[in-house]
Amino acid sequence: MRKTWLGVVFGLALLVSAYAIVQFVVFSPKSAGMVKLHLLDAEFPYQQWVNFLYLHAVGSAIALAVGPLLFSKRLQAKRLNLHRRLGKLYVVSIGVGGGSGIYLSFEALGGLMSQAGFLTLDILWLVATYFGYKRIRQKRVEQHREWMLRSYALTFAGVTLRFWVALLGMLTIPLENFSQFELLLDDFNRMYRFDAWLCWVPNLIFAEWLIRRRRKSRAIKRVPLTFRCRPITSIGQQR
Repeated sequence: MRKTWLGVVFGLALLVSAYAIVQFVVFSPKSAGMVKLHLLDAEFPYQQWVNFLYLHAVGSAIALAVGPLLFSKRLQAKRLNLHRRLGKLYVVSIGVGGGSGIYLSFEALGGLMSQAGFLTLDILWLVATYFGYKRIRQKRVEQHREWMLRSYALTFAGVTLRFWVALLGMLTIPLENFSQFELLLDDFNRMYRFDAWLCWVPNLIFAEWLIRRRRKSRAIKRVPLTFRCRPITSIGQQR
């Protein structure tokens, strides 16, 4: 079951990573629908903004693609040096993606509510990754794993953001508005205020649930068998 879920996560991460590189690096960012909505504002600082977009797209795409490999027990056991090199690449890519994301959050569509959501995401993303790296440098392996799980839950917001945009878009935006960008902008701004939080808060809650579940499982395993099992006594002793 664990391998199946890891495979699903890896597949989705690769798809979104490939999309981000192709859409924003290979092709022109101006062809993306969200960028077109930005460009409706004549004062939008596109030339400055797009440089940060490139950094964010590349950094986030690498982190998304590399992250699932770091949770492979087989890689950790048989190719520890590779695991460490991929881990360093993951940390650096999040430094690039999260740092540039902080700037992008101030220009996000949806107003203050969505800007606050993305800013919080980027700060927590950097903090969780920093603590994950710090804990392994301190040889505190279990805490390292917990922080890296939190980190990747936030990284995976790149996938879940697109899920929530698609779902809420279908549920809240009239079909006829998709052909008129001026009308679409208002609808998108209202929806995006929720997307900015939904893309990462449930992910982080799920990660915390997994962490606490694992802690409980480890605690049970540490309890000596004599305390977990009721000792068998003879009939005479019971009397």
